[in-house]
Amino acid sequence: MPKLDYEGVSYDRRPGESVLDALMRQGVATPFSCRKGVCLVCVMRKDEGELAEEASAGLREALRQKGYVLACKAVPEGDLRLSRARASDLFGRATVLDKSLLSPEVCRLRLTPATALYYHAGQFLNLRRPSDGLVRSYSIASVPTQEDYLEIHVRRVPFGRMSSWIFDELAPEDEVDIQGPEGRCYYRGDDPEVGLLLIGTGTGLAPLYGVARDALASGHRGAIHLYHGARERPGLYLEAELAALAAAHESFHYHPSLSGEPVEAPLCAGRASDLALADHPDLRGYHVFLCGSPTMVEEARRAAIEAGAPLTELRADPFETAALDPETTEEPDRYPPLDAEMWQALGEGVLLREILTDFYTQVYADPLLNPFFSHTTIDRSIGKQYSFLARVFAGDSLYFGDRPRNAHHWMVISDELFDHRAALMERVLRAHGLAEHLVRRFVAMEESYRKFIVKGRAWPRIMNGHTYPLEGYEEVRMDVGTLCDACQGEIAEGEVVRVHVRLGTAYCARCAEASGVHRTTTAPPPA
Repeated sequence: MPKLDYEGVSYDRRPGESVLDALMRQGVATPFSCRKGVCLVCVMRKDEGELAEEASAGLREALRQKGYVLACKAVPEGDLRLSRARASDLFGRATVLDKSLLSPEVCRLRLTPATALYYHAGQFLNLRRPSDGLVRSYSIASVPTQEDYLEIHVRRVPFGRMSSWIFDELAPEDEVDIQGPEGRCYYRGDDPEVGLLLIGTGTGLAPLYGVARDALASGHRGAIHLYHGARERPGLYLEAELAALAAAHESFHYHPSLSGEPVEAPLCAGRASDLALADHPDLRGYHVFLCGSPTMVEEARRAAIEAGAPLTELRADPFETAALDPETTEEPDRYPPLDAEMWQALGEGVLLREILTDFYTQVYADPLLNPFFSHTTIDRSIGKQYSFLARVFAGDSLYFGDRPRNAHHWMVISDELFDHRAALMERVLRAHGLAEHLVRRFVAMEESYRKFIVKGRAWPRIMNGHTYPLEGYEEVRMDVGTLCDACQGEIAEGEVVRVHVRLGTAYCARCAEASGVHRTTTAPPPA
């Protein structure tokens, strides 16, 4: 069978299967979006092997000459060796066409790329400062079928290096480097009758402004509701433009709101997400877009799921600050509020065990999820998840093990894979007759852990503020009880054990000594 080598690791490939499909099937998280060769997100560098010209269609000539191809269009016949794209190759040059203030704290940049850029309104691009390579991400407000430039909105961040440079120094005719587009927060147009609910705060309005105009230009017939919130009036920086858009289109409805000062009609008082969800308590059949502060997006996403928003039609694009480093951020030591109704509906554990048995039977047969469970048995996975959920819903002190961040720290999991797993759980819950409002609540609870699980590369394990390496073993004094992964004996809180720093498997002192596990060992001990 022809070999497929990616980043030095060999993978199998089925006849007629694209590189992207082969890697996804085997649990490899690699960037992608449209899977049709349009968005250019899944670009890779071909180091050895032959591919048809279709594999590089749409890429600029400079990238084709360097061997770049699209993983979704690459269907090799023989051996193929690929590697990740080099950031230095993917950045292109753009000229500042215009810079203007939309409010005292929001600047509009219009850029002309040196080469054609294929994108969707609402996606984001990375902007790099040529002088020192500083990079920040900004959503795209322009619509490719209506404008021949890229438009981004930049909020001035106190002491922000990039935003201060853009506001104070960048001028028309200056050149910057851009990379992208990336992101899933865009209008697809596959169901023109469905309702669209767009919720944003601050410059989270930028992608929503693009999405709304793109939908209208595409002939979308369903109602479009855009809720934009700010603390003070200047934060509603496109108020006139959006009011004019609403006046011109019966299907478009603009709902501006303020949370930090008194308001008069047509403004509303309160948070945009609260107002939107109060107006739309049943989101079954809606496509939902959430853009803005991470806190708003996280809370609104869970609430939208509980209100029935389809997981596959929920698009979110939180604006993370540069100061937040998830690789060194420890998960708070707290659980969601107990849920007596949920625990009773789950038969006080009886139905939950049946649900988990069905769920993990399907997980272990799923080509995308199975690779993440190759180091453990299905019975152990069921047992761990059961005890975790019993702790979450009922407060039972049965759970011995890591919180979700540390339990998944070594797993490279994309948003798409997280959604895939969530959709599977949703189907299983319904198949076992759980009431619909509880299905939504269950899925929303699991959604709260997304930020501790989804990532583009492995994170180090963090315990008691101490960061551990990704490979090998370390001696650890346990801050919670657990079970020995060799003998299944209980390990008490405060006991010193040997832990495999990537897998999180823990071995009591007796088993570690018997199997010869040392701190520099990289192979797990025999069970």
